[in-house]
Amino acid sequence: MEPQIHAPGSVRHAEKRRIGTCQFANRIARAALNAYDDVVPLEYRIENKSQTCVSAVVAHFSTVGGDNDQGKLQVMGLGVGTKFLPDSILREEEIVSGGGCYGKRVRDCHAEVLAIRAFRRQLSLETLRHMKQPDARQQSNKEANGTTQREAEYEPILELVEESNHRDCTNLESTAEQIHRRYRIKSNVTIHFYASSAPCGNATLKKFVKMEKEKFDTSLGPDQWPEQTHAPIAAHSLRLGQFALLVKRDGSILSPQLQQPERLPPEADLQKQSEQTKNEPNSQHHRRKLWPCFENDNWCPPSTSIPNLNKGTLHSCSDKICRWNCLGMQGSLLMTVLDAPIYMSTMTVGRKFSKIICQRALCCRASGFDLSKDAIDKNHDDNGKYRLNHPVVMETSVYMDESGTHDMTGIKHFGQDATFDSNLCWVWWPGKTCNFGYAADCLDTGLTINYYQTIEGSDLNNPDTSLSIPPTFSECSTYAMFQIVMEIFHVGCIRSGLSLSDLRRWKRTLSVEYESAKDELFRHRVFTQWCRRGRCS
Repeated sequence: MEPQIHAPGSVRHAEKRRIGTCQFANRIARAALNAYDDVVPLEYRIENKSQTCVSAVVAHFSTVGGDNDQGKLQVMGLGVGTKFLPDSILREEEIVSGGGCYGKRVRDCHAEVLAIRAFRRQLSLETLRHMKQPDARQQSNKEANGTTQREAEYEPILELVEESNHRDCTNLESTAEQIHRRYRIKSNVTIHFYASSAPCGNATLKKFVKMEKEKFDTSLGPDQWPEQTHAPIAAHSLRLGQFALLVKRDGSILSPQLQQPERLPPEADLQKQSEQTKNEPNSQHHRRKLWPCFENDNWCPPSTSIPNLNKGTLHSCSDKICRWNCLGMQGSLLMTVLDAPIYMSTMTVGRKFSKIICQRALCCRASGFDLSKDAIDKNHDDNGKYRLNHPVVMETSVYMDESGTHDMTGIKHFGQDATFDSNLCWVWWPGKTCNFGYAADCLDTGLTINYYQTIEGSDLNNPDTSLSIPPTFSECSTYAMFQIVMEIFHVGCIRSGLSLSDLRRWKRTLSVEYESAKDELFRHRVFTQWCRRGRCS
């Protein structure tokens, strides 16, 4: 791309001016950014300003009254960051530990993923607290006096659906039968998602469709969001990557020691290959028959690639959000205590927003995934709660950086002024314990670290100085989530280590319906190329 030449004194806004969709979208964004201001240290926010991304899961409590009533907004999980853990670090740890330390590092520290992890942690804490109390509404004076102001203001979003006789479990088989309580989202609560920028991946692939500017709906009050119909997408450019899954490009995988043989994409309906091509051997001639989007990643958005080139194993945030809109935001472990999946009602985006592209990327390309009881055979209705969710997609006119500008003087290459240099990422939820003098977990290389000690006396890029900081795994890590689920089930066999095979075995036993629905999703024409952990290389 040709460089751009700007006159002396040229500046541009840190964020493009935008009109937004409605008041409610702006309220969601403001609630998320207020939480960001409250729990992330000022030094970090000043240093990074708009050079990071913020995401949040927000619960909305509806009110009974006029259209202008403002229901309560409660941030359930906050994520801040633009980094992920290189595959090389995990491979080295797996070799050293023999595969027994899986899940203690948070590998994907993009804001959207951290927000979902925080949301799941908060739901697990709410569930555990309810199970430990005969009446969740009663608190002793001692307990009430020991809570923080934020905890005291927290309003639970789950309600009990059913309860059966409870008995302790000590092994995997008995635990599978011991789902003694199930919960669901309260009828007056809806869940909303915020991202300060369009999620990486397909949502930033601004092709294959005509984009339009958003129009602000003045007819909607502060407690209302628009009704949107997601029309079927004309899949006219599948061969060029219109619906393609993308992975986050990982430089560590490109090293000769870690590079794996290139694998071809699976033969799926999406490819529309002829029977003759399908039967051909894995040869150079066969590769030429593949669609252009599978032959190289030159067409992909920056920092992404396609799964079959083995340049990354973590899926883009667009892919993950699309998956959440099929299987729910709660994940597999938490589904053991929920009556139904949790779906987002709206998705609010700040920078780089395009409604029609976000709809394509975040839900509509999964068209055809429907396991609702009306859509499947009666003999296979165990998964009848899973469906494709189409959230209302909205733009916000609230900026992370309200007045910031970039000096554009001289020669600039496209994107040169957007430098996401900080390796630090943050994650927070309402029940987060304040261990280090600040509210949010500060993550670097996937671990929890002491932010202030790091800033004062350690260089994160220098192993010799960073060794003085004792890292502890984050409470939003997979290992921590596994521990709290085991506590919910009163399992006494929690070990110091966890392998990937152990985790899969527990999920298959505890969350049979969810795992079955996930398998069905991976048979979908778009999701057949999903990189499953330990199987994408």
